[in-house]
Amino acid sequence: MSHPRHNLPLSAGEFIRFVGRERDIVDLGRLLGTARLVTLTGTGGIGKTRLALHLAERVLRRFPDGARFVDLSEASTHEQALRAVAVSLQAVEDGARTMTDAIITSLRTQNLLLLLDTCEHAVGPMAELCQAILRDCPRVRILATSRQPLHVPEESIWRVPPLSLPSRPTPTDPYADDPAPIPRRDTQRYESVRLFVTRAHAARAGFEMTRENSGYVAEICRMLDGMPLAIELAAARVRVLSVQQILRRLDDRFQLLTSDGSGDLPPRQRTLRAVLEWSHGLLTESERLLLHRLSVFTTWNLEAAEEVCSGEGVASADILPLHFSLLDKSLVVIDAEIDGTAHYRLTETVRAYAAEHLAAQGREEHERWSRYLRFCVAQLETAAKRSLTNLEWSERLSLLRLLDHHRDNYGRVVDWALGAGRVAEALRVCLALRPYWMVRDLASEGSRLLERVLAASPDDQPPSLRTRALALQAELRLDIDTAQRTTTLALSALEAARACREAGAAASALATLAALALRTGAAEEARAHAERAQEWIADVHDPIAEGSVRGVLAQLARRAGRTDEAVAHLEHSMAMGEELGDRWGSARCLHGLGSIAAEQRDFARARARFAEALSIFEELDAAPATARCARALGRLHLAEGEVMAAREPLATCLRVSFTSGQRVAVARALEALAELALAEEEAERAAALTGVASDLRTSLNRPSGETVRLRSAVERRVGSARAAEAWNAWRSLPLEQVRDRALAFPQVVTEQSPYAALTPREREIAELAEHGLSNREIADRLTISQATAARHIANIFRKLSISSRTQLTGWSASRDPG
Repeated sequence: MSHPRHNLPLSAGEFIRFVGRERDIVDLGRLLGTARLVTLTGTGGIGKTRLALHLAERVLRRFPDGARFVDLSEASTHEQALRAVAVSLQAVEDGARTMTDAIITSLRTQNLLLLLDTCEHAVGPMAELCQAILRDCPRVRILATSRQPLHVPEESIWRVPPLSLPSRPTPTDPYADDPAPIPRRDTQRYESVRLFVTRAHAARAGFEMTRENSGYVAEICRMLDGMPLAIELAAARVRVLSVQQILRRLDDRFQLLTSDGSGDLPPRQRTLRAVLEWSHGLLTESERLLLHRLSVFTTWNLEAAEEVCSGEGVASADILPLHFSLLDKSLVVIDAEIDGTAHYRLTETVRAYAAEHLAAQGREEHERWSRYLRFCVAQLETAAKRSLTNLEWSERLSLLRLLDHHRDNYGRVVDWALGAGRVAEALRVCLALRPYWMVRDLASEGSRLLERVLAASPDDQPPSLRTRALALQAELRLDIDTAQRTTTLALSALEAARACREAGAAASALATLAALALRTGAAEEARAHAERAQEWIADVHDPIAEGSVRGVLAQLARRAGRTDEAVAHLEHSMAMGEELGDRWGSARCLHGLGSIAAEQRDFARARARFAEALSIFEELDAAPATARCARALGRLHLAEGEVMAAREPLATCLRVSFTSGQRVAVARALEALAELALAEEEAERAAALTGVASDLRTSLNRPSGETVRLRSAVERRVGSARAAEAWNAWRSLPLEQVRDRALAFPQVVTEQSPYAALTPREREIAELAEHGLSNREIADRLTISQATAARHIANIFRKLSISSRTQLTGWSASRDPG
């Protein structure tokens, strides 16, 4: 009697229900063609077994003797594991041979795929068995699933990734209550979303993903880290809950995410907690202790883990090997490499589970968070002091990248400090983040955090720290609050600073008051505040406050027609930035100097200043500053009459503003593009752009005379009725569609040379490239970064529809005169 070709436990509808992993199955199919042992590893619930089963079915025809599936989930001893394999293969053991011999005898002549599922409880015996099979059964291939590798010499390890996830969209206020929707065209791109929708529809036939609920579905998938089991369990809840309710209840995910009792899952996977308890049970005591302690981090490196997590059962020297082990067991994952240092993280679900265990230990939890708070304070204060010294630009960029990566950690550690009554240390974290918040334009995020800290036991806060924090709060609120409230904050900080002779806080508060007075047209008041700020600055080293004061004085001089004085203030600030190696400060001054040159109609100098500033902002990934500078450069091209050249910087302005998540920046970018549309005789397009910008400004209570001016210009060209119709044309569209339409510029029919589409800077770089200069040589010649030179070359190739530098030959002769 012949055995069936396989015993794969796939139900009749299993293939229809399987969602995603198409690329994985193709790549694994190729790998199984060359590797004899492939182990699928990953955390519990990531979908290892289901992927292995579908892969086995896909490649079954390659194996004349079929495939045999062995479930090892109940095998915890050496004998149980081998017996499970022997039973599946119907291998017969007798007194003359061992169970391993019986298995080898059964497989020796077979051309077969052996699927060993859930090996983590029997890694040792399975590793020994696999080595014997690979040695003695030349036509057998093994596909294993395990939460940790088998560590067999010929093993090919495939870490099963999470299902693909939509990134968090940013064109809306990051503090909005409702998640931004997924564009309809993107809904099928993401495996996690497809899985949720498929399972939700199976749970409730009438379920559909709509624009209104798509953002919630995406956020559920993100919070569950793309884990298939968790997504399936969450989707099943649509029988009784809306997706909004499911998202709100994910804070208690272990209570919410249980199976529906249909019995199609093994016991270890019927709740999310059971999945994690299964993995937790495989750990040694040291591994458990470290895992629980790591839950204080969002992301970390070894230095942080050694400082915060060592002691009481975990030696500092053991942190590294324990990381290897937890990585092997798919509980810790590699997060990123920042300037040569590896960082790690826990998925949100594992972190929540580990945090529960840490919280249950009471004193231990307090100790770990206390150590982490002290670590953060020390690290951040050191970084803040370093930022005030002469640093190489590459070091400043490295420091910024590190702070970017740990940004979520700082908010969490401040939350814990407030809950533990450690307000002084929470203030120190916020004050140390001041340079970072300024460079990254994180005024809204920083002020929200600082507001909570200032409100916590204000009478118990050390006067010096509170005074500096009040001054920082006024500084942060300058661009996001009413003038009246910011003035009140700054005056409170100034009064406190005078009382405790805190020179830095006084200088900062006066700089803020000077900027506020300048905006309200009170020139003399602005000058008085700025000059008093300079007196306080003489006693401290505060480049941020000094740069702000110099900026105010430069603006006052410009308004009074004293251009040389304005230039002198900006050049002084720029020299100060260069002395410190702070190209961010220098770039802000270059932007101001470019604006002055543009006012004087010295277009060549203005272009050079804007282009240099823009290259620095782009290198910094400073989205708001990049958007402002790109907008200024685009408007400069319009002032010069170079309408086509204005398209690229103004498109950059919109794209970057959209990425920044600042809606007022998106409104300004749309207004600038409306100005371009008017210059291109596209009045109705200009009205549509301005209509959306007006709505954004209204929602933020940030009106602007620019929208009124643009609408009037449109009405003069096409009349009130057509202007009103065009004004409303795009207002009901999702913001993503508005962006796409705004960037789809009308085709221009022209007999000009294609080189006319290049900006002046691109023409300059094209000439240098034609003469054989490399990107590095171009960067050195023009004092820009090599990355900026490469981006310009890529833009030139795209605009000219060419693919190599040799195609630039003849540029000098063929380009348009002038």
